[in-house]
Amino acid sequence: MKEFNYEKSLMKMRKKYKRKPYKEALEHVMWIKRDDKLYKTYEEYKDVYKNGDVNYAHIVMANPMLKDNSDFMDGPAIIMYSNHEWANQNPEKLIQVAKDIIGYRGAPEEVIPEELRPAVRKFMEDPDRPNFRFNYMLEGHNIDVHMAGMIVYRKFLPTGYLSADVFPVVTSKEHETVLVLPLSSWDKGMKVKFAENAVVDILEEDDYDEE
Repeated sequence: MKEFNYEKSLMKMRKKYKRKPYKEALEHVMWIKRDDKLYKTYEEYKDVYKNGDVNYAHIVMANPMLKDNSDFMDGPAIIMYSNHEWANQNPEKLIQVAKDIIGYRGAPEEVIPEELRPAVRKFMEDPDRPNFRFNYMLEGHNIDVHMAGMIVYRKFLPTGYLSADVFPVVTSKEHETVLVLPLSSWDKGMKVKFAENAVVDILEEDDYDEE
């Protein structure tokens, strides 16, 4: 089986999104309160959608209901992404970064590699709603990484649920908020990749016309 070309797919999605940024209002989820750090989503989403970039995110942790093909509500997740070109070509490798950070949770500081201590410390400060940036050396590449909490809106996922761990998001260097890329800007290849382990017919009529 031919290996999926994440870079080619990302370039298509960036082009589609730049041509038509998302401008609709973002619905408030029922469970969120003003003291929840994710409430900032509703204060920042317009600017993120207007001026943000498209990157790949990798799920670190998610509400189990989000991985269920049901009509259950939208929910929270912790993701990791990078603006680095190599990381966006190999987004599945970001899980190794997450494992290194989470793997040292609760460990004495002296056993944590010195270069990881600031990130582990930040994660431990708020493991449910982490939001911090750091640099990480992965397979010879010094990549910038953002570990963040986000609200996953099912309507923006081809299958309606998290049928895969890698998916496109809209991000901003100026804001903490991370948003799922609206479905209208996903390209056919990424839709198929996201749904390869799902039993859902995800392609719409106009998808078959894509080059």
